[in-house]
Amino acid sequence: MRHQMAHHIYTVDEAADFLNLHVKTVRRYLREGRLKGKRIGKQYRIGRADLEEFAGGSPAVEVPVARTRHVIASSIVDVDAIGPEESHRITTLLLSGLNARKGHEDYPRLDSIYYPEQGKLRITITASLALTAGLLQTISTLLESGRDQHL
Repeated sequence: MRHQMAHHIYTVDEAADFLNLHVKTVRRYLREGRLKGKRIGKQYRIGRADLEEFAGGSPAVEVPVARTRHVIASSIVDVDAIGPEESHRITTLLLSGLNARKGHEDYPRLDSIYYPEQGKLRITITASLALTAGLLQTISTLLESGRDQHL
């Protein structure tokens, strides 16, 4: 075994022998990026794992990155037949309740817009499923309490 092979680093000539290709073809593959290698001065060096991967052998095993699942819901709530005062009350209560969550990883996004010419409130929520469900329930409760005040 040659010295370079013992260290699992090949020259272009050795890689050509290993792959049973012409030296010029190996150089072209290196320039095109089809074969991974390092250019040192005017010469390329190719690692054994890169050669095996290129040749269809078993590439170096990659350790999968652990992922954490995040599920986000986007919801739009349209409330019609609502006055500006009640719209402001509901929006202020929702936003003040969310301020306690600032800095948390799952801090939700809540936006609202009131259309005075239509008497309509639009609330958009982007949050985890649990927070979205809680916010929807809170909106429902606030709307019910607002209706009771007007009766």
